Amino acid sequence: MAYELVEKLKEQYMAEEKWYSLRWHYIECCILKAYLDSYEQTGNQAEYRFAKQFIDRLYDENGRIPEIDPAYYSIDQIRMASALFPLYREENDPKYKFVMDQLYDQLKTYPRTPSGSFWHKENYPNQIWLDGLYMGQPFYAEYTKQFAETKDYSDTLNQIANVRKFLYNEANGLYYHAYDESREIFWCDKESGMSPNVWGRAVGWWAMALTDVYELLQGEKADIEPLKALLQETVDGMLPYQHSGGMWYQVVDKGDASGNYLESSGTLMMAYGILKGVRLGMLPKEYAVYGRRAFDGTVRQYIREENGEVLLGGICKSAGVGRNPDTGIVRDGSFEYYISGEQIADNNGHGVAPLLMAYNEIRRLA
Repeated sequence: MAYELVEKLKEQYMAEEKWYSLRWHYIECCILKAYLDSYEQTGNQAEYRFAKQFIDRLYDENGRIPEIDPAYYSIDQIRMASALFPLYREENDPKYKFVMDQLYDQLKTYPRTPSGSFWHKENYPNQIWLDGLYMGQPFYAEYTKQFAETKDYSDTLNQIANVRKFLYNEANGLYYHAYDESREIFWCDKESGMSPNVWGRAVGWWAMALTDVYELLQGEKADIEPLKALLQETVDGMLPYQHSGGMWYQVVDKGDASGNYLESSGTLMMAYGILKGVRLGMLPKEYAVYGRRAFDGTVRQYIREENGEVLLGGICKSAGVGRNPDTGIVRDGSFEYYISGEQIADNNGHGVAPLLMAYNEIRRLA
């Protein structure tokens, strides 16, 4: 399959600030990761400069990033720090290390569930969301690998094991979006603690966390074999729900329900997780066809060109459970919420970032 529009979107997105916000945010980190990973493959200096200039503009004259609030515990805030590792390797600039130290130190006092997992945010006490594993654990593992005196990865591996213990449904082989260990929040099942639905992007965050942590810990003194089994189990659970066109639905296991739609970001995250999993030897080589099918299906379904601009459609702009701390909107985790309670957007970073990340993996496998 030809990917001319993907290439054009990649150039366009880097050149047009209207597609993203200049902020310390996990969405922007995923965008930067796509370009930094591509730079690592190709040596394209424009991609590196884009990421560096983006990050540098977040700093003030004192060498700090004002948007970071050390007093506020949010695992989402941690994700962006992952973009600083390649910049620090290239530049050896202490301002990058300062921010990484700052956020690593916050993890030392970060609130945890009784089982030892980081809360998703201080607004969501005792809750584990699948999203949070990608927001926190790759940074935690890489910082430990690069800078910690003791290379102990057991905390990261235990928190990953907790997700399998608490958010996996043995009956259907699927992971649910969130879990409340206290059983107090209104949206959780009072017996299982789980939220009521399987959100495609949440599973995608989880699959990406497994592959990225596995890659980081290869060659380290850590038992990462369970991560392979978890990825295999995750993918095998999702494959029965993959649409004939290659994509997954917004609510994964309710494809026939009225209003459900094929969603780009979750599909592309799964494509990235599968393709990278194959490259790393986490999945059998024959699984690459499922990742390609997901990627190509999304390109066919949702990439178009209008008035000279390339647009990726079918992206759920945002989703969560509980009261949104920014808007005050209460999100109940119901099927109706996921399909009609959040905007479907074009060129939102939640979709464009995994599109480009998965495209990097397609090129690697080629």
